[in-house]
Amino acid sequence: MKSRLYYVDRLRIFAFAILLLYHSSAPFLPDMNWLIHSDKTSATLSLVMDFPRAWRLALLFFVSGMGAAFTFGSASSLSFLRKRTMRLLIPLLFAMAVIVVPQVWYERMYEDGYQGSLLEFWITRYFTEGRYPKGNFTWAHMWFVAYLLVMSVICYPIFGYLVQPGNKIAAWFERTSKTGFIYFFFLLPLALNLALSPFFPKQTNALYNDGAWFAVWASWFGLGFLIARHHSALIETIISRRFVSAAIALATTVLLYRYAWMVPADQAIGSYAQNTPLFKAGIFLLAWSMILTLVGFAAHHFNRESARLSGLNRLVFPLYIVHQTVTVAALYYVLPLDLPVTVSFSIITAATILLSALFAFCVDFVPGPARILFGLSGRDSRTAAAGEPDRQLSR
Repeated sequence: MKSRLYYVDRLRIFAFAILLLYHSSAPFLPDMNWLIHSDKTSATLSLVMDFPRAWRLALLFFVSGMGAAFTFGSASSLSFLRKRTMRLLIPLLFAMAVIVVPQVWYERMYEDGYQGSLLEFWITRYFTEGRYPKGNFTWAHMWFVAYLLVMSVICYPIFGYLVQPGNKIAAWFERTSKTGFIYFFFLLPLALNLALSPFFPKQTNALYNDGAWFAVWASWFGLGFLIARHHSALIETIISRRFVSAAIALATTVLLYRYAWMVPADQAIGSYAQNTPLFKAGIFLLAWSMILTLVGFAAHHFNRESARLSGLNRLVFPLYIVHQTVTVAALYYVLPLDLPVTVSFSIITAATILLSALFAFCVDFVPGPARILFGLSGRDSRTAAAGEPDRQLSR
């Protein structure tokens, strides 16, 4: 029997909602130097955002890994790569060539005093002055999509090996995940990151020099794939342990606030700026326990069909594609008003959500093949998730 996992759709929407909220706050965080940064910052807002900052991307890659499992047919099928390339590469290239351009234009006007029009900037400067930040050409927030595409290609033979009948590694994973040892899987991204950090010391989101963090995101992606692939065998265990997972997440959060986020830098065990091994262990444990908590509660309470859910899930990808451009544009017009941080943050957040949602709603009416530019499938597949076919698993 086939059964759609509606809770995965809800997790996906939740993950992107956290992303929008975080990006709206980034200009006001004192320890960040975002695209357009406010002179007025908020230590309180920074403390609040320290918590989702630890696990928001891990959740996104994990849910994406689950989506990959639902589209991965067999070890010998290349349709997986074809579908992933069509759904990720085309929107990536289109966004880099068109959607991202205004955010760099706004940044150059705000930070550098550029006075040319958007069209002039696009034609004469965007493609010709090299890579951002020294130049202008960039994939900006679409690095996430680029990483997913590369992960799909790299992981394809690995996934093909793991799904073979009788695979011992997959059997070990399923067996281990039914015990308390499931909480130790955060050691995989931690070990890979620590091993690669001497060669790739900084997180860059540039792919070619970001090996240590690419390994982290690929680990969450792979764990999502494995959990989804063994869903029928593991989900009841994850649900039954959801309060244990929440307790671990809570305890880890308290420790991180006590020894990292709320203490002076010279007394902290580490920070997002100073990623010590101990700090990485803390945020990776928090990320994994939060993922298990959210999966457990969502699967137990929110695995039900909804017409509104179908529409939101379909439009979340085009909303993601445009959201950062909307945020930067809003910042350009709001920051000169010199409003209090809470007011500016509220306006930026509201503008990002409403205008991005309006954009996604409008592009849903784009006809024919052009829909794929925005990560949408054909209009005969409107119930499918944006960028993903229906999430179905044999149960």
